[in-house]
Amino acid sequence: MNMFDVKKMGEHIASLRVGNKYTQEQLAEKLEVSPQAVSKWENGKAVPEIPLLCEISRLFNCSVDRILDPESCVLCNTDYNYEFIVKPRIPAADYSGPEWPKSISSASLLTALKLFFGLEQRRDSKNRQINDDEEYILQSAIMNICFGYSYGPDEWIHDSFLIYGLDYERHSQKNYSENEFISLACRQIENGYPVIIIPKEYTDTVFAVGFSDRGRTLKGLGFLEGDDSKNANINFDRLNQYTGWYKADCDMIIVKPSNEKMPLAKACANALLRGLKLLLNNSHCGDDKMQGCGMVIYRNWCDLLREENRINTDAIECVFPHAFIHYENKLRTKQFFELCIDIIPGIDKELMALAISQYNDIISFATEIATIAHERDSFPKDSLKEKRNLIIEMLRRSSEQEELALSYIQKASANIEK
Repeated sequence: MNMFDVKKMGEHIASLRVGNKYTQEQLAEKLEVSPQAVSKWENGKAVPEIPLLCEISRLFNCSVDRILDPESCVLCNTDYNYEFIVKPRIPAADYSGPEWPKSISSASLLTALKLFFGLEQRRDSKNRQINDDEEYILQSAIMNICFGYSYGPDEWIHDSFLIYGLDYERHSQKNYSENEFISLACRQIENGYPVIIIPKEYTDTVFAVGFSDRGRTLKGLGFLEGDDSKNANINFDRLNQYTGWYKADCDMIIVKPSNEKMPLAKACANALLRGLKLLLNNSHCGDDKMQGCGMVIYRNWCDLLREENRINTDAIECVFPHAFIHYENKLRTKQFFELCIDIIPGIDKELMALAISQYNDIISFATEIATIAHERDSFPKDSLKEKRNLIIEMLRRSSEQEELALSYIQKASANIEK
């Protein structure tokens, strides 16, 4: 018992438990011991027996020695500049899609995840995985993001990982010491799996596939919400360095193998049905009228434009950045519906085609609105009311067309397997 600090070991078990979202009672049930036993471990009044230590290490994906000696969480490489990089399973070709828009960082990151594990079946003449917009379109829908405005799920959608035969755990930096958090990332990468660092502030989400400086520097790709060019740059030969990443308020997603794999057809069917519900929404989602999803956005947007006309503002303020979000979301929604025709068995292709035709017109209007938003600072004041009225009319017509399109989608999806 003199070889290690029982109190620190107990604190480390408590940290692992909290980080994995277990109560003491839940952990006790998993290990088939009493909650009082868990409490004694965490308070440094007792230690788990060896079989229980092995079970705890398996449950929390860490080694027994790191439970016994938390200070060993820092990698013990004598070479301070030691570097560890995990290479992608199969090389990926350069991105071949359009440069704009590609503003959804999480969809781009999940595209990188598929390419990293060599799961893209389409290959170019050099046997490299094709890197274009298809996976980005699918993940934008599977994660629900393309169906809303400044809207996204509070939690990552498990379907978006399960289609790759993967799962994930989410760990908060605040539940770990710096050494523990660094060690968690390094062990994962050493096992051949990337980690995803999600900051709480507006800065890069990091897809880390390597580390140096004993894990104090992560190496990987950065993705940033709203940055089209950065989100299109998935090149595993050019990794960025992220020093001091463990000091920021962030979450870490640990990617791990799953015991199951979800068929893409089921994930798309799930996304289609969730998307329909979101797109048909007519209720406010919060105080911000341009944050949320569904038909209510059209009504709110027109109200804001009319209010600007009423008070005669000097600029068209409520088109930025919403016009560009609107354009990309309608484009990605339409593209997702196009993919559904070939992916989901039992879907009515003719009705889907009718819906897509409506979306083509909606996107044409969205393009005009985005053009006005781009040029908003160049209009003379006496023309602003006319411009706003033009946008209101385009939004009104788009709203009618989207309602019609969604009625087609509802009928087309009536017979798909839930």
